[in-house]
Amino acid sequence: MPETRPVERDRWLESRLDGVPPRLAEALRAMSSDPGAEALAADALAAFERVATGGRRRAGALELLAADALLTYAFEAAADREIGGSAASSLELAQRVGAEIRARLVDVAP
Repeated sequence: MPETRPVERDRWLESRLDGVPPRLAEALRAMSSDPGAEALAADALAAFERVATGGRRRAGALELLAADALLTYAFEAAADREIGGSAASSLELAQRVGAEIRARLVDVAP
């Protein structure tokens, strides 16, 4: 996927957070290292792994919800033509995420 200026991506991500409950928006901002699709997907997978290996904690619910939202935003960003994305980029990201899940998260299951 062609890279875009970070300012454009920052605005893109922030525009998605309008109307998001404040605690969730704060968690999303804290978890995302960069608003690009690849980074959002990596941050989401890292959060899923933390939740999966952290046992059953109520605090993990917000992190799980935020991880789900980050992964959704990653696919949306990869497909968004306004920031250099395409349907093909989103599909390629989905393939990489699937491979990463198989490599990292499947071994976590009991």
